[in-house]
Amino acid sequence: MSRLAVALFACLLGCSSNADDAPPPPPDVPAGCNPIVGDDCLTPFPSSFHLRADSSTKTGVKVSIGPNVLPVTRSGIALSPERLERLDGFSPATPFLVYFEKGVDPSQLFGWMDPSLSLTAGSPVQVIEYDTGKRVLAFAELDVNGEGDQRQALIIHPLVRLKPATRYVIALVGLKDKKGAPLVPAPFRALRDGAPLSSSLKPLAGRYAEIFSAVERAGVARASLSLAWDVTTASDQGHLVGMRDLALGMIDEGKLGYTITSAKDSAEPHMLRQVLATVQVPWFLADQSGKSAMTFDAAGRPKQNGVVDVPIVINVPRCAATAKGPVPVVVFGHGLFGTAIDTLSGGPAMEAADAMCKVFIGTDWIGLAAEDIKILPDLLSANLNNFYVLSDRLQQAHVNAQVMTRLFLRKIKDDPALALDGRPISDGKEIYYFGVSDGGIQGTTFMALQPDIVRGVLNVPGGVWSLMLYRSADLGRFGGLLALVLPDAMDRQVAVALTQTEWDHTDSITFAPHLLRDPLPGVPIKRILVQEALGDAQVPNVATRVLARTMDIPGFGLTEPVHGLTVAPPPLDSAYTQWNPHATPLPPTNNSALPKDNGAHDAVWKSPKALQQIDAFCQPDGRVTAVCSGTCDVP
Repeated sequence: MSRLAVALFACLLGCSSNADDAPPPPPDVPAGCNPIVGDDCLTPFPSSFHLRADSSTKTGVKVSIGPNVLPVTRSGIALSPERLERLDGFSPATPFLVYFEKGVDPSQLFGWMDPSLSLTAGSPVQVIEYDTGKRVLAFAELDVNGEGDQRQALIIHPLVRLKPATRYVIALVGLKDKKGAPLVPAPFRALRDGAPLSSSLKPLAGRYAEIFSAVERAGVARASLSLAWDVTTASDQGHLVGMRDLALGMIDEGKLGYTITSAKDSAEPHMLRQVLATVQVPWFLADQSGKSAMTFDAAGRPKQNGVVDVPIVINVPRCAATAKGPVPVVVFGHGLFGTAIDTLSGGPAMEAADAMCKVFIGTDWIGLAAEDIKILPDLLSANLNNFYVLSDRLQQAHVNAQVMTRLFLRKIKDDPALALDGRPISDGKEIYYFGVSDGGIQGTTFMALQPDIVRGVLNVPGGVWSLMLYRSADLGRFGGLLALVLPDAMDRQVAVALTQTEWDHTDSITFAPHLLRDPLPGVPIKRILVQEALGDAQVPNVATRVLARTMDIPGFGLTEPVHGLTVAPPPLDSAYTQWNPHATPLPPTNNSALPKDNGAHDAVWKSPKALQQIDAFCQPDGRVTAVCSGTCDVP
């Protein structure tokens, strides 16, 4: 709907008065708009207002967002709900957004560093599981990325992934506006207090009776509510397990092979040989242009579009020349907008491979690789709905990585290019994962899907891309692009929230619950080492800790306590660890980023102590050991 319509509606609410004790019902709102606040058509978002009954789904509902509701770009293109409306609920990793025209007093809000208040009945911001009354750890903040009179979002972030296919209530309690006056929107007050309802509000009365009952069961007085709404999260129905199964099945059937394209001995002190190859993978994108999304069959499953050759890199460390037995293998995951060949050809990776005496192999995380940064800005500025290209390419990247790993173990390891004195350098019996930055993020997903690898190192990883976007010094170009395309700050936050559903297909937060327990089909329970850099400006600590909580991984020697994590003495089968590079300046705690990196992010994996911990873990009986007393300082 137009801004003018929203403004007129808000004015009607603010200017109406009545001398009688019972106020008149709030005015009706335009069709498709959520009437509960009245200052904005869409928010609070997401909510059950944008769900419709559907008995064919696991949750009994399906997303339904009407026309003229979502933001429109400068070029007049509305954000599309088309893919979102295939789902039976909203993302379990979604942020929750509300716009109040009168603003919110920020002194009531608490940040992510100490969110314990959110688990109490006195918290001003609560996320409550409807059936159990259990509160979810969360924090709230005001968006700081707007300018002038741009609308400012109140953003509520759960600090652990919500359960899929579950109903939640979001309750705002005793809020004050930016002038210090009680903040209760008139439409919500009418529902809360049993006052006359407009025709827009009457259909919500039954649902709100349930919502009010739920918050009262949780110990919150109905009269104290500033706003409340409910939402149902989507069931887990991603594509990657099926895509993986098809790809690995093709290997079993002998339908996928490889080609060695180069094998050169190296003069580098830590690399004996570099082998370049291509592996055949089933291709699910419409073409190979780098600008295409996936295609789907009539049942909504990704459709295979032939077989494509994908490049991979294999580095044999110098130590292989004197190794007394087969050299183990590490699948290495590169960082954001990098490439496998550039990273594995760099000094730190070669030194790590030689120090650990392991063959390193890798392929590009297309979607967030070097080639994508050349394409995405123009693609997204032309039409933000092209974001699907990024998320679909990431899904293809995971198919590529799974195929590379299985083909290496089944065939490539025995190629003459990977032999010394006629004997294979590796027998494939010992294999690990090691990912840095985006390699740690994608590595969470890779490990959850991976049937052949048990131990994985996730160095400076994070979860929930919508949480990281504005906080990462490495992702500032996306924030700048959004500002060019969507002039209003509130609209930009809506766009970011909408992307989470697409990120979910590969987001580490989706797969974290399946690493240490509840494994995906055909996958063993994993052992995981997480290494966090305190003060990380690229992958914010809040995102690493959301991932760790969702994984339910224990920690030890923590300088900064992490609410909700168990602390246990080492050695441990799996552990979250903190590393202190003493970075300056530290990143902001709000939803903004440093203008440039502070060096913390890359310092950890290049640290000899961190490598010592990684090497001890990447052994057949490896565990996470303490290599420092408490948190390790990184020189």
